[in-house]
Amino acid sequence: MDKFKWLRLLCILFIAAALLFPLAPQSWAGGGQHYPNGAEDFVVGALPPPGTYIVNYLIFAQKNHLKDNSGNNAPVEFSADVIVEVPRLIYVSPYTLLGANWGAHIFIPFYSADLEIGTSEATPKNIVDSDEGGIGDIIFSPLVFGWHFSPNFHVVAALDIWAPTGDYDKARPATQILSKNHWTVEPVVAVTYLWKGFDLSGKFMYDFNTTNDEFVNSGGQVVDLEPGQEFHFDWAVGYAAKNGLRGGLVGYNYWQTTDDEVDGVEVQNNTSRVGGIGVGIKYWPKQGPFSMTFKQYWEYSARNIATGPQTQFKISYAF
Repeated sequence: MDKFKWLRLLCILFIAAALLFPLAPQSWAGGGQHYPNGAEDFVVGALPPPGTYIVNYLIFAQKNHLKDNSGNNAPVEFSADVIVEVPRLIYVSPYTLLGANWGAHIFIPFYSADLEIGTSEATPKNIVDSDEGGIGDIIFSPLVFGWHFSPNFHVVAALDIWAPTGDYDKARPATQILSKNHWTVEPVVAVTYLWKGFDLSGKFMYDFNTTNDEFVNSGGQVVDLEPGQEFHFDWAVGYAAKNGLRGGLVGYNYWQTTDDEVDGVEVQNNTSRVGGIGVGIKYWPKQGPFSMTFKQYWEYSARNIATGPQTQFKISYAF
């Protein structure tokens, strides 16, 4: 089979898995939801050459529905408008290990969040009305490795760690959107295959969460919450033109794979999942030190999670 047939087959399998797997009858459940779905896209599996890089992510999410375990709208009025800016500093060293370049990175998220939850009765009233801004949980990794197996095939492996450094406040619900009050350890594998302008990329992650000992349940009680484990990935299928533009389909899929535990007791029928699909355009003139990417996502197949469209804009610069 020639290279083009292999690429076409990979594209078909990749998109089919992303779109159809969330519709299968699985028992998935909520989780910590530390990672902002859809943050990565084209050429994500290709670690850049040795040097220092800055990447700035700007995300605007409008979560306007809260879905129940059947995928229906929960019987509450829900609205969460969130703006997130995340500067990321990346260092790629000239040193290698097992054929991979070694690097490290750190993300520092800043946010503004407006959260409203109310009853859906004939005379509605607000249950939650919280408008906050501040710093979220910092993400870092001293273990980032990138392999370039050929000019076409690239792989990155990392171990990302989310530290509870944000301004979490149990009495201010909007602070809990980007600050979770628990650690998350996230093994990461990102893959990119390039051929004759085509780009097939995916970033695959699995999350292990520690306990939040200041979680406020629906009854107003403070409990210990251990969020369930999570599997999720971002994906992109694109084509690069000769004028520095690259565009195509982008998406993400998220599943909670184990139940949450509250005070040591598993919470049934509350696992979360969601898919997102959209379009992305990347401008990378002459594959030089500067690039910018615009993406628009729409979500589908949501369960036990807040859902809605989101817009993302990313700028990268190499020093």
